Amino acid sequence: MKTLAMFALLATACAGTTSGAVRPAPTQTQSADPGAVDAVKKIAEDMGNAMVSGDVDGLDRIYAEDFVGIGMSGKTSTKQSILGSHSSSAHDKLLWFQLGPTDVQVFGHVAVSQGSVKEKRVHDGKDTSGEFAWMDLLENRKGRWVVVRSAGARIAGADSANSPTSPNQDPAAAEAIVQLSKRTGDAMVAFDVETLGQIYAEDWKSVRADGSVYDRESLLRDFTTRKHTLVSFELGPMKVQVLGDVAMAQASVTEKRIQDGKDISGEFVFMDLLERRAGKWRIVRTLGARVT
Repeated sequence: MKTLAMFALLATACAGTTSGAVRPAPTQTQSADPGAVDAVKKIAEDMGNAMVSGDVDGLDRIYAEDFVGIGMSGKTSTKQSILGSHSSSAHDKLLWFQLGPTDVQVFGHVAVSQGSVKEKRVHDGKDTSGEFAWMDLLENRKGRWVVVRSAGARIAGADSANSPTSPNQDPAAAEAIVQLSKRTGDAMVAFDVETLGQIYAEDWKSVRADGSVYDRESLLRDFTTRKHTLVSFELGPMKVQVLGDVAMAQASVTEKRIQDGKDISGEFVFMDLLERRAGKWRIVRTLGARVT
């Protein structure tokens, strides 16, 4: 539903990529409150309903003032552009939507939410309907959950076998993503830039806290120069959704990290958006935030 990013500069960018299955360890800050999880899940439903009805005030309450989203084209969107695209005079209209299963993890004031959606949408008189994978990073600000970053991708060739109501639970595909994630973290610890270059797609992007785009070239350069050092990482429970040739992974990670000689270790939460290209899974978008 056009809903992704980066906090703490590269520290969070790297946290968002070390999404492996290394010594899973539940974090101390992960919320077991079903009310918090349900509140975050409801955001996706409220967002779709507001878009269908053209409820700009409702969308205004859902999106944070500093919201930034990034699409597969690399183009970013802001809160104002989202509100403008769903006003009564807009050329973009969501007519109908159906959400698939939504995976949510809540860590204190930060939450990650990912899922799929079928849409009936018209843009400038052209039917742009389809099925999409989406992931949102949210924060609880003044007692209310708001979306601060979003990313998404169209699910190519979506059919009934890969519909939101029956996501692909192929354990082999999910395990391949887990192993890729583990290899990513190991490569960062070892400064293995060649392996990182194979894992990250050429068009990989994320968004820093200031709203600027962070790309693959910058990521590889930072590891080549060893400006940042990932000493070790330990992951919490990982959730993976596979939707044809698109997949999403989310988890928390506790890191030991040094930046410019300063210890910036902590706990982070992240999401990776992946695509299977030429038979191999590649990371194309990342969202992340510091928890502690």
